Amino acid sequence: MRSDIIMKKLIPAKTRLQYQLVKRYLREHILKPQQFAQHSANSLTFNQKLSHYQEIKMSHSFANKVHNIDLCLEHINHIVIEPHQVFSFWQLVPKPVLKNGFKTGRNLVNGQLREDVGGGICQVSGILYINALKAGLKIVERHSHSIDIYQEHERFTPLGSDATVVYGYKDLQFQNIYHFPIQIMLKRLEQQLICNFYSPEHLPDFELSFKVDLTEQLKCVTTYVNEVEVATNHYKTL
Repeated sequence: MRSDIIMKKLIPAKTRLQYQLVKRYLREHILKPQQFAQHSANSLTFNQKLSHYQEIKMSHSFANKVHNIDLCLEHINHIVIEPHQVFSFWQLVPKPVLKNGFKTGRNLVNGQLREDVGGGICQVSGILYINALKAGLKIVERHSHSIDIYQEHERFTPLGSDATVVYGYKDLQFQNIYHFPIQIMLKRLEQQLICNFYSPEHLPDFELSFKVDLTEQLKCVTTYVNEVEVATNHYKTL
């Protein structure tokens, strides 16, 4: 039996999470401090815009999913990433639990689809990841899902463009490499999720492409930005 499986069986989930939170805090705030973006006033005029759109697919838990998405938007909207600062999903969005207002929805947990609190929020982190790639920002931390759960006709985004977030364990972080600030605004219009990056100067709009190579049990996806390889991910199939 693998050591990580033994650890999960013997150590309570709450203790494991606390350990991960302490380890992350030491890494990001003590050993190698990061300048994380926070909500703050900025008097600059943000008249340049880079946008990306996604459909929010209907499902049996659609109402709870859009509730969770809207809650994330409340915490992220208007954030300004100053030059050299890092956007962190979990620095802004609280732990997805009932007492923080989140509801249950479909989630991929330990390689299995099940109902869990916070279902649907990965669509927010995913669309942010895509816009960050398009803008040429530096990806500091990003994790793909372990399993491809969709058929081709069910996809709302290309395989390889996802960014899963798990509180305490997996974050989405990207850094503003430009000399001007970038403001993030997201909105939902019924079944459409829109991500806008605003800036006082021109932002690039790089072309993204995803190449899928198939094996019997895995899909290997290579991500390209303006034809330059930036990431490779492997997905199991259901």
